[in-house]
Amino acid sequence: MTQIYTKNVGLFLVLPAPLNPIGAFDAERFKSNFRTIMGHDAGFKFVAVDLSGLDFVYSDAYNAFMQCHQELSNKNGAFAVIADKDSLSNSLKKVGLERFIRIFMNEAEMAAFTPIESPKETTPTGVASTVASVAANASKKDPPTARVAVVEKIDPSAYEKPVEKPAPVEPKVLDKNPLEDDEPSSKSMVFVVVVLLLIAVAAAAYFLM
Repeated sequence: MTQIYTKNVGLFLVLPAPLNPIGAFDAERFKSNFRTIMGHDAGFKFVAVDLSGLDFVYSDAYNAFMQCHQELSNKNGAFAVIADKDSLSNSLKKVGLERFIRIFMNEAEMAAFTPIESPKETTPTGVASTVASVAANASKKDPPTARVAVVEKIDPSAYEKPVEKPAPVEPKVLDKNPLEDDEPSSKSMVFVVVVLLLIAVAAAAYFLM
């Protein structure tokens, strides 16, 4: 027959922390010891484990503690640990176990524990009224404001200038022959040359006579 040495601290039945050969908390042995105690007397509602001296426990211990919490909470009881090292206490709180189990630094804190009276069982009518109250309060809240990105629709013609085509170049038609402008001056030159030649011929004839 397995003997488990327990002690009473206030309302709690405190179990020792079983250790494996390397000195770490043995979660499987603890769960076995817990089942043995509960099987011996199902009336236990407040059970704890003494983790004094331990700096840490592994994740399998967290799972074991949660299983104990669930079984005891069904009886309106509580599960607790004594963690006298800050490192262990902080690690238990870091994973959120403080929301489910009681964490005490020493036996004096545990002995001073007074359970809070559980609320009365809610009847179906009470559940319906609670749901209705929550729904009513929710309806009083301002509805969430929808964030809509408003994009202005712009007519492309407002900012896209049409490409202006250059006007076709019409061939310039000359009203008259450009050489015609020089015709009067050419005739004058010919006339002058002819006159000079006549004068020269006349002068030559005069001297030859």
